[in-house]
Amino acid sequence: MSSRGIGCVPSQGGSDRGSPFDEAERLRFTSLRPPAASTPPPPNSKAHAAGRSGAAPSVAAPLSRFVSLILLAAFLAFGAASAPAAEDAPDSCVACHIRLGGRLGPPVREFAGSVHREAGLTCVTCHGGDPSLPGEESMSPARGFRGKPGTRQVPEFCARCHSNIAMMRQYNLRTDQLAEYRTSVHGRRLYDKNDTNVAVCTSCHGRHGIRRKTDPLSPVFHANVPKMCAGCHSDAERMKPYRLPTDQLANFEKGVHGQILSGKIPGKNPSRAPNCATCHGIHGASPPGIREVSNVCGNCHGAVIGYFRDSPHFKAVQESGEPKCVTCHGNHSNRKPTLKVFSGSGPGECGSCHEAKSRALEFAGHVRSLLGGIESSIEELGMDLAEAERTGRNTEKLSAALDGARYKLIEAGPAVHAFSIEKILPLIHDADGFIRQARQEVRISREELKQRRSVAAYAVTVLLLLAALLGVKLALLPKNTPSGEIKG
Repeated sequence: MSSRGIGCVPSQGGSDRGSPFDEAERLRFTSLRPPAASTPPPPNSKAHAAGRSGAAPSVAAPLSRFVSLILLAAFLAFGAASAPAAEDAPDSCVACHIRLGGRLGPPVREFAGSVHREAGLTCVTCHGGDPSLPGEESMSPARGFRGKPGTRQVPEFCARCHSNIAMMRQYNLRTDQLAEYRTSVHGRRLYDKNDTNVAVCTSCHGRHGIRRKTDPLSPVFHANVPKMCAGCHSDAERMKPYRLPTDQLANFEKGVHGQILSGKIPGKNPSRAPNCATCHGIHGASPPGIREVSNVCGNCHGAVIGYFRDSPHFKAVQESGEPKCVTCHGNHSNRKPTLKVFSGSGPGECGSCHEAKSRALEFAGHVRSLLGGIESSIEELGMDLAEAERTGRNTEKLSAALDGARYKLIEAGPAVHAFSIEKILPLIHDADGFIRQARQEVRISREELKQRRSVAAYAVTVLLLLAALLGVKLALLPKNTPSGEIKG
């Protein structure tokens, strides 16, 4: 940012003139500038000759140099003290609004920490006017004052800069936000139905205190988005005309995605968890269509979508729209799948759609049995591994085999979505092979431990026997007569 500070900006005509304060400072500094040093006489001049002949030097020369140094020091001191004042010199917009209360004062303080101020924007950039003029004269329409844009004008208002490719290139920002917004539910209602109750740019990003999306204090920071959206979507009165539910945030916070995003699941990275915009879009926000759900979920769950597209469920979605990902897993309150999904009849469980003793439930029961056996074995071997680590045994091979079984079980999760035993059995067989290796390592480890204990017991027995023999030997040794004692 230039030394003119927040308030000293180019005028509407495009000239880059400073404020009256800057001009006054410049004049003051000029008046304090030390006089230019005199030019030495030419080598062949009489003055030069006089100097060489040993003429007494003038007392005025050292004094002049001393005075010059004093003035220079004063100039530098004044400059250092005045620089912050010039940097922070407010224009009439700031000077006036910073003294106001109510809703007119906070914007100045909010703007001081915004990314727009950091980029060199000022009040005039958005609102127009002439900050060099005092009072309401600075807000004259003749001076280009635009004032506050209405809700309907906000998207185009922001797009004056944010749709400018040349301007946004230096910040690596997209320039299609307005085009996307026009396709969103918010944009269509704003422009087609003149509904100013919908969200516009300032509804999400704020007005004067706009921050980068990577700033944790920004309402559009990754982890803050759900609460930002809930500012409108949890407002029952505001959602009433649209007949929309208002429990999305509460449900999301209970779901596995919300738990990860809030950092409540150890080992899971919150920055990788989805928020509202991940599924609904950002500027082009809209609810996913029936046939788009699997594509939206597949953006993160790529391994799952490949199997799902080979399944009978995917064919049913194309024909009737059901069952979608959210049918089984939920949307905002998405559930973490467990083995109960194959045998239960509650929401999202196989029995909620398929009849008892049907072929589909028979398949589900078979899959539950296979996966359940692997899970139980892994849990059992995990306890064996912990025991081996406590006793100081080498667990490298056991740990590797157990990890292999876990990875194959994880791979089987997406494969289940193909609803084909041919897709699942190879992974189950691989997992079972790792489990056999792990059990063999447990047997070897236990045998080694048994041998170590036997050797230790033998060693202890030998040591005790030697100690006993040594004690007997000492007991059989003759006792020496104390010195000085006279035998009778």
